[in-house]
Amino acid sequence: MLAINDSNQVVLRKEKPSLTVVDLGTDALPKGLVTIKLLFGNKRYTPHFIYDSVLNTQQRAVLCYASGFSRSDTTKAFDDFSDEQKLRLQKSVLMLDNIYKAFNKVNAISPAKFIAGAMTDVSTKGALS
Repeated sequence: MLAINDSNQVVLRKEKPSLTVVDLGTDALPKGLVTIKLLFGNKRYTPHFIYDSVLNTQQRAVLCYASGFSRSDTTKAFDDFSDEQKLRLQKSVLMLDNIYKAFNKVNAISPAKFIAGAMTDVSTKGALS
C-alpha cells in the first residue's frame, strides 16, 4: 500500500493501516443541523406569518396590487385568501424579487441613479472600430 510519510515522500507500506472509530463523546446534533431543524419547525418562516405580522400596510398594498386584488383585499388576513389568491400572492412576490434583482444586478438601485436620470451619450469613437 502506498502512503505519504512525514517528509511528504511516497513510501510503500506492507502492513494495512488500522482503522478505529473516533468517539466524540456526544450524540448531540451538529450546530448546523440544529439550525436547519429550527428553520423548518419555526412558525415565523411561513407566508402566513410574514404577510400578517411582518409586512406593513404599504407593503401589503403593493403585494395586493401586483396580484391584481382590490383595495379591500389589503385588509384581509392571509388565511382569508383562497388557495388561488395565495398562489397569486406567491407569484407576485417572485415577480417583485425578479424586478429588484434586475435593478440590483446592474447596480442601478441607489436613489442617486433614479434622480440623476439617464446617462449622457458617451462617445464611442474608436471603441470597437
